[in-house]
Amino acid sequence: MVGCQQEKTASNLPAFDGQKAFTEVEALVQFTPRDAGTSEGWKAAKHIFQRLETFGVDAEMNTFVDMTPEGEKTMINVIGMIPGKKKEWIILGSHFDTMPGIDDFQGANDSGSSTGVLLELARLISESKVVPDLGIIFAFFDGEEGIAGYVPGDGLHGSRHMAVQLVETGDHKKIRAMILLDMVGDPDLQFTIPYNSTSDLVQNTLNAAHTLGYRDHFTLSRSIITDDHVPFLQIGIPSIDLIDFKFGSKPGLNDHWHTEADRLQNISADSLEITGNITLQLLKQMAFM
Repeated sequence: MVGCQQEKTASNLPAFDGQKAFTEVEALVQFTPRDAGTSEGWKAAKHIFQRLETFGVDAEMNTFVDMTPEGEKTMINVIGMIPGKKKEWIILGSHFDTMPGIDDFQGANDSGSSTGVLLELARLISESKVVPDLGIIFAFFDGEEGIAGYVPGDGLHGSRHMAVQLVETGDHKKIRAMILLDMVGDPDLQFTIPYNSTSDLVQNTLNAAHTLGYRDHFTLSRSIITDDHVPFLQIGIPSIDLIDFKFGSKPGLNDHWHTEADRLQNISADSLEITGNITLQLLKQMAFM
């Protein structure tokens, strides 16, 4: 008698491996610096695209031209998609560009850490063969960094471009949530969720962290942060920014941010693992129902 193959569920998803995510960061920072609109930035985008293809994730490189305070620049978003049972989606986001004007800048935390976590999540979910209820979009944004204090039209180029595309096609109506990761590699990991995050997503995230015993890694900030989740909030998509905005030489300091000290030796595979497992638990609550 031939039995029916049992459908794989979220319980078949393995735990997140922080060391594998760290290896992805190591590979990304070989493109240093990877400022938006530069050859190293384009090479980084191609690298991310190739990694997604290696994992069996449908991927595309979305090239666009945008005006910056330094004139027009050609940038590239990389988008990977794992379809779900429903034609609805959750976006996981990270930027991969680096802040211009910093000598020998690796950007291992900002933006390597979040990119490494997203790549490992894409590999883990794709290779597990578990089909989510909601599809998952892995969005790697170019041009996040502002070069003129985030005056109108400065920074958030990739996320603004994607948000405009979603509205133009009407696909924004199919997006149930946008979860942004940024600066998640600090060994003293303390997420400072900004005030401009959707309250329901904040609660879902805290529930996920509590389930895993990581609630003490979170504080709620009264500050508004200009980051890649903002363009999605502006088009009505519930969004959250999972960011540790205190990346420094001592707990509570932010003196490594946008300096040469943002290097591989100052980020932690353990922090990447905590971030990855929290994000995976959040997906289990929202996309693998």
